[in-house]
Amino acid sequence: MRGNFIYKKIGKRLAIERERKRMSQERVAMISEMDRTYLARIEAGKANPSLKILSKISKVLSIKLFSLFKEI
Repeated sequence: MRGNFIYKKIGKRLAIERERKRMSQERVAMISEMDRTYLARIEAGKANPSLKILSKISKVLSIKLFSLFKEI
């Protein structure tokens, strides 16, 4: 269950940053070269994204990858 908690925290942080940048899931997913439904699953904490995927999303959102893991 701990793993699900971590994925939910990371997903929530991504969603907050995406909304802060006023970007749609579709836009972020397109630039990150992934399907929008996969991004939605990541944001919901229902997917186990690789560091490569998280890095792509972080670059699109102009945030540091390590910031997703703060206070987890």
